[in-house]
Amino acid sequence: MREEKASVSEDICWGRNPVFSLLEESPERCMKVLISKTAQPHIKARLQDLCRAANIVLLTVDPAALDKMTNKENHQGVVAYMAPMKLWDAEELIQMLPPAPEPAMVLLCDHLQDPHNLGAVIRSAEAAGASAVMIPKRGGALPTGTVVKTSAGAALRLPLAKTGNVSQTIRLLQEANFWVVGLSMDAEETLFKEDMPPRVVIVIGAEGDGLGRAVAKSCDELRHIPMAGKTGSLNASVAAALALFEYTRSRR
Repeated sequence: MREEKASVSEDICWGRNPVFSLLEESPERCMKVLISKTAQPHIKARLQDLCRAANIVLLTVDPAALDKMTNKENHQGVVAYMAPMKLWDAEELIQMLPPAPEPAMVLLCDHLQDPHNLGAVIRSAEAAGASAVMIPKRGGALPTGTVVKTSAGAALRLPLAKTGNVSQTIRLLQEANFWVVGLSMDAEETLFKEDMPPRVVIVIGAEGDGLGRAVAKSCDELRHIPMAGKTGSLNASVAAALALFEYTRSRR
């Protein structure tokens, strides 16, 4: 009986020319590039130049990792992760947000790991009227086709930005007159202590680990969601939805 080949992810492209074309023609859709340790120096140098110009992460990996990703297709030592939508740079997107003192809400994700959670968060953000969602370039779920599907298409409609450093992005948002509220189980104040300011950034942490220490310190304040049962914590996407719609309620 013939063994069927495993399917290749629809969110990657491979081969030198396809990846070069992606970086040159649609760099806003490229999330990350992987290059084999055995790649020729001139190929690596060209990729480094293109990725540096577009502020895209470039990682060096074992050839076996690329073989597995592409089901041993002829990847020529180069694979790129693609987003089905445009990803803005954080600085660029901040310039697009409503200027102060106009009200606006932004959701900032601190290394969510599960693409289904990320999709659910984006769906809630659009439904609650958020202006944008920001995600880190490294260490978290990437906006793949799974995210688009889970978000019911909201990921294609709501502006998404990639940020290299979450704490630094918080400072940029604060300079744009946003008040930054981080959701943390360790916070003393509850989410419902008072209405959120008209211009607010809600920061949601990773599943299980919550906010990183540096990110928590960068927030203007931390709030927790009071729990009555024995569960101990909420799913990250549920916690984000509660905070997003608490802002919406206060504005109405």
